[in-house]
Amino acid sequence: MPKIEVNRQDFFKLSRMKDPGDTELASLLTLVKGEIDHSLDDELKIELNDTNRPDLWCLEGVARALRCSETGPENHLTSMSSDHLSIKVDPGIQAIRPYIAGFRATGWKLDQEGLDSLIAVQEKLSESYCRKRSRAAIGFHRASEIAFPVCYVSAETGELMEPLGYEEKMPLSHILTDTEKGREYAHLLAGFNKYPVLTDTNGVIFSFPPILNSNTTGKVCQGDDDLFCDVTGTDWETVQLTATMLACNLEDHGAIITPVDVLYSYDVPSPDRKVVTPVLFADCMSVTKDEIKKVLGIDISLDSAMEALLRMDYASVEIEGDTLTGILPPYRRDGIHAVDMIEDIAISRGLESFEPLLPEQFTIGHSAPVEELVDAVRTVLIGAGCEEILRPALTSWRKIKGITRTPIDPVMIANPMTEEYGVVRNTLLPGLLDVESTSAHASYPHRMFESGEILISGDDGVCRTEIYLAGLVCGNKADFGDVHSILGSICYSRDLDLSLRSVEDERFISGRCATVIINDKASGVIGEFHPAVLTEWGITRPASGFEINIDSLKE
Repeated sequence: MPKIEVNRQDFFKLSRMKDPGDTELASLLTLVKGEIDHSLDDELKIELNDTNRPDLWCLEGVARALRCSETGPENHLTSMSSDHLSIKVDPGIQAIRPYIAGFRATGWKLDQEGLDSLIAVQEKLSESYCRKRSRAAIGFHRASEIAFPVCYVSAETGELMEPLGYEEKMPLSHILTDTEKGREYAHLLAGFNKYPVLTDTNGVIFSFPPILNSNTTGKVCQGDDDLFCDVTGTDWETVQLTATMLACNLEDHGAIITPVDVLYSYDVPSPDRKVVTPVLFADCMSVTKDEIKKVLGIDISLDSAMEALLRMDYASVEIEGDTLTGILPPYRRDGIHAVDMIEDIAISRGLESFEPLLPEQFTIGHSAPVEELVDAVRTVLIGAGCEEILRPALTSWRKIKGITRTPIDPVMIANPMTEEYGVVRNTLLPGLLDVESTSAHASYPHRMFESGEILISGDDGVCRTEIYLAGLVCGNKADFGDVHSILGSICYSRDLDLSLRSVEDERFISGRCATVIINDKASGVIGEFHPAVLTEWGITRPASGFEINIDSLKE
């Protein structure tokens, strides 16, 4: 779980409250699903138990939550400067690192605590939410050293820049090999013969994302009160939300935000090729009074629920009939379902306000029949030398369709936080391949399995959850017979008839793939993975796998 370290005095100053002591603070931190990890003098370390709220992974986010709980909602990015800067995006950048957002922040004079906070949030977001700069990278610059407008272009590897911390210019290719940050993040630009850079109006390179800034603009220090922030990356959602969160943070310190018009020369996930950043997100959710009562178990008025949401800094909340509609603040995009809105109501009211109830009936629990079946199969597979893995139900379209070539499309999520978790899996095989792709360091052969839920969309458009079982064997001599013998052991232990029928499937080698028939019923697929699939996953040894519906193993 994310942990943040803050200066105690700075934290309560930004929260606009007196230091209540650790006991009371621990109670207040339930608003952000947080708890005190360490407290000593002015050093305060907070552990956050919500990975869906990257806006809270910093001093400003937690302070804002506590502040709004006491004083109500605040306006965010509604008083930005009417003057706009611009970034022109060159078409050559599209295949390398296609997205960018930016803004200028003036009027907040950095002291040491402010500088520490700026560095902390940049590092925390870059390492976690931005996936170690692979999805997005953040740069802060001294805006007074930049001649606007700015261009985001692809540059030759021999172009020169004076990297941060160095007194001489280097070719971009040398920055990747001769600087600490270059060596750490060079893999993000591997395979490209040109690199992404930001240049000023005179063509001078002042940033080399996602590696590091120049020594002229990137040396941000105490006393600076005119900053330019750029966020570049490969994931549109991550880039835009990161820029918006950072702009809100600086605005909380009193900075005036000047927006940037990003002018793309190619299509992007936006209605227009001109995108004004930071983007003012306004996600909307609705919930009825009956839904609130069903989830929380108490009957509360919509006026009370509206007040609770406003204390959670909702941009607006309206009541129409028995329905409550709320708009999240621009720095939040975690609202997926009405239950998320109900959770905010419960958190705002305080979980201690709910009266605990004793169970009205005494019942004896037991395992569901399907779990007992899975346990029996698990025992057989472990006896066959297989290791069990567990993977999340959410994954990416690329892993299921692009890399693994699964014939059936998965169900997509309408508003995912990131592309990495943009679909619900409809097969377990990509998860096994994903684990295998990172297991080359372990001695071969590798034998693994997983049982878990998948989501299937029927021809009628209705989705249903099913439990599947999948296995994989990888090694120098791994072939069809290895997984067939494992599957045969399972069916033998269940006293079931197993047969195969030849089939063609893009995931597997032609002629080495079959439909699994258990007790005369088609139940899944088995085969040797196609070399192209293994290459896409970065797997260097042959691999075979099977996948069946667990219900087919019922005796």
